[in-house]
Amino acid sequence: MVNGLETPTERTSDSPAYSFEIKWDGVRALAAVEADSWRLWGREASDYTVRYPELAALRRLPAGTLVDGELVVLRDGRPDLAALLRRHALVDPWQIRHAPRWCPVRYVLFDLLYHGGRCLVNEPQARRRELLAEACAGLQAPEVLFSEGVVGRGQAFYEAVVALGYEGVMAKYLAAPYRPGRRSVAWRKIKPGRRPRTTNPKE
Repeated sequence: MVNGLETPTERTSDSPAYSFEIKWDGVRALAAVEADSWRLWGREASDYTVRYPELAALRRLPAGTLVDGELVVLRDGRPDLAALLRRHALVDPWQIRHAPRWCPVRYVLFDLLYHGGRCLVNEPQARRRELLAEACAGLQAPEVLFSEGVVGRGQAFYEAVVALGYEGVMAKYLAAPYRPGRRSVAWRKIKPGRRPRTTNPKE
């Protein structure tokens, strides 16, 4: 246990204190929506907005919304990181404009930091995911996806995800706030060869 948080160690478990999601193999990005604009950026505030014109549907989210997610290219439902990196490297405006036809990118959302101007970073993970699922459903944009997952049942979910060829899963502590700009023990990667388990948060 670290800082009062339930901490995964060596094996997955069915802890009801955690949600388990697919570990998407892509490029991490944040997106902000204002009254007349939207912006997408990544590490060191690199602006990705013009690279992904197909994600303009994000503008339909309420002004004052900030989301966290992963840019992915899906082939047969699974992420193709090499294809994404080729797409991500484009700089020619003509190629970027036509790229959605041959290499469409999806933005998989897994967290909601602000919604309609309301700060949610101190809300628990469970509440942020609930609001994010509602926002994604209302958006009705195939380019923007909600990162589905399960609460508890982590062992079976992990085994199914790895069998389907995904990189692994993320275990997220449902009571945790969002901690921008730093790593948190509340989010743990679970990958083949290193299979964390969640311990009791009361320990």
